[in-house]
Amino acid sequence: MNKKRGPIPIGNIVADLLSRKGLGQPQTLGEIEAIWGKVVGEAIAPMTHCGKIHHGKLNVVVTNSTIMQELMFQKQEILEAFNKKMQRDLVQDIRFRVGRLPGQ
Repeated sequence: MNKKRGPIPIGNIVADLLSRKGLGQPQTLGEIEAIWGKVVGEAIAPMTHCGKIHHGKLNVVVTNSTIMQELMFQKQEILEAFNKKMQRDLVQDIRFRVGRLPGQ
């Protein structure tokens, strides 16, 4: 038995296509921040801020070079844990930079 389907909204088609090609970002910045906080832990998370995931790169602002150095040493483990919590390999690299966090 074939069910008759009505028209599919173009937004749904585009979102599905982008997701299939690995270009979609179903996670909001809030969700990315929450996953980041779980991965790096309560001690480090307040000294960092995640930006968008752009072309497979997660941009992270850190408060100082000491924190950045510590995160660089653990980069591969953080990357693997982050993708595991996201349940897909959306991030291929993490870019750290020292700067002001939003709200500071």
